[in-house]
Amino acid sequence: MLSESYSLTVSVSQTKRTSGVQRRAIDECAQRVILFGAGSPIIVEHVESCRRCGWSIVAVIKNQPGSVYFDNDGKIFDANAIDPELTTYPCFCPLFRPINRAKATREAERLGFRFDTMLVDPYVITTPTSEIGKGSFVNTGCIIGAEASLSRHVLINRGASIGHHTRIGECVSIGPGAIISGLAQIEHGAMIGAGAIVLPKIKIGAFAIVGAGSVVTRDVPDCTKVVGNPARASGSKLARFDLPGN
Repeated sequence: MLSESYSLTVSVSQTKRTSGVQRRAIDECAQRVILFGAGSPIIVEHVESCRRCGWSIVAVIKNQPGSVYFDNDGKIFDANAIDPELTTYPCFCPLFRPINRAKATREAERLGFRFDTMLVDPYVITTPTSEIGKGSFVNTGCIIGAEASLSRHVLINRGASIGHHTRIGECVSIGPGAIISGLAQIEHGAMIGAGAIVLPKIKIGAFAIVGAGSVVTRDVPDCTKVVGNPARASGSKLARFDLPGN
């Protein structure tokens, strides 16, 4: 169970061209947060990163029937009975698959929740020149290279490495241990599986999927699933989906 308050000991919002004063203001208002999606197993990773950052979780929103992966029943609220006060806190959607996270984020936005900061675990290595978009989560052990740019609602899971000058679009998910080499481009809604490797200057198209352990040596078109070493197209075209705010 998380205690109600912590003292913030690290800066977790390293955003290019954001002043120290602005960054401290973001950190202070973000010490109490909402997690939207109690039924997602990966919520436990967000909980642990919040603990390490010194953030407290005000509430966890259950937006779907079924299992719950948060162990404090007193902080779980049904999405159909939201106290308006809860919408005043920054929100994160802890779901790994981009299509599910985009859907939950759109639902949270309709209910009035706001996504105005990012959650970056204190054990992430990053630089002052990297950009991390609002609503994004970077899990422990990751490396974000110089001049890398992550858009809104991106999820980078444990131990992934993002190369210098890489551009990652909205609602992208990167699995544990994946390596995205320098100057790569990952378009919105794409998903990179655990342990996959994307070579330098490669472009992964929108809504594409790279299978776990794959090695991507050439560009991947939109809505395409690739697997293997070297990665090759597999299966039929993937569906597009609406992004948050659209």
